[in-house]
Amino acid sequence: MQTLDRHHLLEFLSRHFIWVVLIATVLVFGLTIDGYLRISNITNILITGSVLGVMVIGQALCLMARKLDLSAEGTVSLVAVTAAWLMLPYRETDLAQAGGLGIELDPLIVIPLILLLGTVIGFVNGFMIMKLNMNFFIVTLAMQLVLRGLALAISSGAIMPGTPAAFNWLGGGRVAGIPVSVIATIGLYAVFGFVMSRMQFGRKVYAVGANEDAARASGFNPARTVILVYMVSGFLAALAGWMLLGRLEASVPNLGVGITLNVVAAAVIGGVSLKGGEGSIIGAFAGVLFLAMVNNALNLMNVDPLWVNAVRGLIILVALVIDAQKSRYRGRAGPAEPKVKTGAEPNQKAALS
Repeated sequence: MQTLDRHHLLEFLSRHFIWVVLIATVLVFGLTIDGYLRISNITNILITGSVLGVMVIGQALCLMARKLDLSAEGTVSLVAVTAAWLMLPYRETDLAQAGGLGIELDPLIVIPLILLLGTVIGFVNGFMIMKLNMNFFIVTLAMQLVLRGLALAISSGAIMPGTPAAFNWLGGGRVAGIPVSVIATIGLYAVFGFVMSRMQFGRKVYAVGANEDAARASGFNPARTVILVYMVSGFLAALAGWMLLGRLEASVPNLGVGITLNVVAAAVIGGVSLKGGEGSIIGAFAGVLFLAMVNNALNLMNVDPLWVNAVRGLIILVALVIDAQKSRYRGRAGPAEPKVKTGAEPNQKAALS
């Protein structure tokens, strides 16, 4: 009985460890950094973490399906440049700034176009991986390079400032004093948390990530599920690009470059396993909050920027060690209850494909 209780305790801690760390981090920074818990600073943490948070949802879905999306930061860059290019008036490009195409499309037209662009990019990724049997790492890495190259070509490598206020609302607007970007991010986590825990799509993603062959034998269609996951990831990357451009009010061709490392780190820190089939959207949200809090604390402490990447790298290594130890512990604990419930009887399996 004592062994069983210990097993359940360790299982609980392994699944909710990030929340313990998050609470401890708040207490430590709150007691050691002057003004850390002020409303203005907390709001700043949430704003800076919103773009990361939106992208982490898509990456978490890919990891749960035992895949990875390295192209998301390229989607952010291309979407931001394309949106500015379509909305801004034409002007001669100089060494510092560039204008748009000159057609000055309304933001209400541009927004659906860029979201569709991100979704199509995700579809192409998923199609090449699942239908053409290409390696997901190589496909998404190559796609990232293509997208960033297109962004540089369209913008001529220059900044494109002056995006319309209607477009900037998602990234810079407020409702009753609360940033719209924060409201949107929390809303997305609520929606996807429900989808992954309560809906059939979530069960399919977990099943494919846990064992693709077993999922296929159970009546799931892994190719369709993974393609849809990449489409969602592309859509959310485009949404993040819109949010980031709205906050900055100027398109920068290298927007989003380097964010992939933080996105994957936040998901893994939040308990999403690199081995697939495990993790939660709410846990990933905790990982986002943790990284945003650490970055904010490093800024407030005036830590040399040269050390910031070292600290981030150390955090990622610790997260990987924890993930590996969780897998070892569960392997020693013996067979556990199935992680995924298909919710279907044998005569209903075909309907799930």
